[in-house]
Amino acid sequence: MAAPDIAATLQAGFAAAGCDGTLHVRDLATGAEVAFEADRPVVPASVFKVLVALEFYARAAEGAIDPAKQTDLRPAAVTPGPVGISNFQDPVRLSLRDLARLMLTLSDNAAADLLIARVGLDAINARALTCGCRETRIVSDLKAMLDAMAVELEFRTYAELLAAQAGKLGPAAQAGSLDPVRLDAVAALDPARGSRTTARDMTTLLASIWADTAALPPACAMLREVMGQQVTRRLEPAVPDGGTLAAKSGGLFGRIRNEIGVIGWPDGARYAVAVFTRAHAPFVGAAAINAQIGAAARIAIAALRA
Repeated sequence: MAAPDIAATLQAGFAAAGCDGTLHVRDLATGAEVAFEADRPVVPASVFKVLVALEFYARAAEGAIDPAKQTDLRPAAVTPGPVGISNFQDPVRLSLRDLARLMLTLSDNAAADLLIARVGLDAINARALTCGCRETRIVSDLKAMLDAMAVELEFRTYAELLAAQAGKLGPAAQAGSLDPVRLDAVAALDPARGSRTTARDMTTLLASIWADTAALPPACAMLREVMGQQVTRRLEPAVPDGGTLAAKSGGLFGRIRNEIGVIGWPDGARYAVAVFTRAHAPFVGAAAINAQIGAAARIAIAALRA
């Protein structure tokens, strides 16, 4: 548990940023930890893509999947998302391992769903459990989750919902698509009904990946390497000069902003970090919440190092 003064500092920081937050930080050498609401169920958003990648790399290392296998993709036919393949203008051919890289570095939704179809949700959840993630459950792929959200908000598909949010379907549709009361009622934003995890589970997962126990060592090594190439870096403010960061972020509908990762110190110390936030108001204060994710991690690591 966090000491009372650290807990108060974290609570105040999250509140000032306009969100609720949970945090778990673990020293990978000693097991020492700082926990703040670390066992509260939370929405993982795209953080769960680490689990998808882990199962894919594990199968590849075992020889059960050929990571170089090519896949032909049509942008209009894949899962939509704010970045990546679904935004391409032309068909593309990619290997499975390049799909995994897009999924982790850019958080490509289409790539994630293609890999989920290859390895299966049951296998993803089973491996999470073997890694010690007892409170983690992924209940659907992204297309099913996003389309279900759209239907709950009274749109036919996620693509139609995105068009409404962009104002392409008129002001009434835009207002309905952004209504905070309606948004909060959807299952995907409720860890009791949708996919769920905890901050403690995610540092447990990271610890197993960094210890080469989550899968065969080559699989863990590949996952660590590609996580180090993520473009979004909300934990960056906690990284010292000369340090390293391998991470995965997640966000969903202006309410959820998360990041998990391992921060390496120049002296060789490594810290698994998981910070999950839920904005008090949707689509408000993104910069402040992103900054608080890094600040909270920095405070917790400083406490461990002290």
